[in-house]
Amino acid sequence: MNDINDCTHMGDAQLQLALRGLRRDIEPARDVWPGIAARLSPQFPHVPVQSSGASAKVTPIWPWALAASLLLALGVFVQPGPQAARPLAVADTSSNPSNTAELPVQAQVMGLHYQAALRELNTTGLPASWQPGLQALDHSAAQIQAALRKNPDSPWLMGQLRQIYLRKIALSRRALLA
Repeated sequence: MNDINDCTHMGDAQLQLALRGLRRDIEPARDVWPGIAARLSPQFPHVPVQSSGASAKVTPIWPWALAASLLLALGVFVQPGPQAARPLAVADTSSNPSNTAELPVQAQVMGLHYQAALRELNTTGLPASWQPGLQALDHSAAQIQAALRKNPDSPWLMGQLRQIYLRKIALSRRALLA
């Protein structure tokens, strides 16, 4: 009880000195790491078990990190020229194929990505029970494209077209897994 009362009347400097006097570093009597590593080895096979005198050889990863960052920088600054890009045909969901030329460039590019994703999914053998939903999404996409032809600067219409494309891709994936 007296110790607590004495501490409340001490100044900051005296308290710091008293706290330093309490700290003691205790060295273990033996090297405990080999025992810990041996117990961890069955759970974590990548933990090296070493004898107490052996030192671990650590492979530096900085050369690999440097090489990866140089490749990334090279990839960012070296862009393929226009000869490397292959034009893809835009498949229009509406009946008139000439209408795609009137769409904004962003909508045409989005349509190219959409068609490529559908080709990658290979949606030719989808079950008939999924067809009404897919056709409804095609109809909605055609309506949004018609609205984009009238108002090509509408970000809302572009967002709606993107959502329709994403929904059709998701529905096609679900139909393939069913």
